[in-house]
Amino acid sequence: MIARRFQILALAAATLAAAGARAADPPAPASEAPADTRPPGQKLYGRYCLTCHQADGGGVPNMQPPIAGGSWVKGDSKALALFVLTGGSNSAERKDSAVDNVMPGFPQLSDEDLAEILSYIRAKFGDGGSPVTAAEVSEARSALPK
Repeated sequence: MIARRFQILALAAATLAAAGARAADPPAPASEAPADTRPPGQKLYGRYCLTCHQADGGGVPNMQPPIAGGSWVKGDSKALALFVLTGGSNSAERKDSAVDNVMPGFPQLSDEDLAEILSYIRAKFGDGGSPVTAAEVSEARSALPK
């Protein structure tokens, strides 16, 4: 009887060992990443502006200027669009800037994308400024030298 118990225990141990030696079940497929529900302007800001102007619009001291509360952000939407399209190349503020780096122009952005970005920064950093339309960006773009 004792021999029979040892046989059963040995068989159980062998079964458990064999089960542990088998390849683990493949992991369950990872669920897809959650959808990005940020507004388009915030996504585009993250792609084109965030590195320099930061999430809080505060810029990088001595390198990139803040945009939060800035006169360009709060001011005329077409002037703001022109500033971003050209990088402010003709503005007195850029020439008198105390920061080392100069913003590039963004003429490659579509009127719609630029309007989304400008609307986002006006709402977020311009004390709730009004949205900018693609038509306003287009009008500003038409003022660029050909």
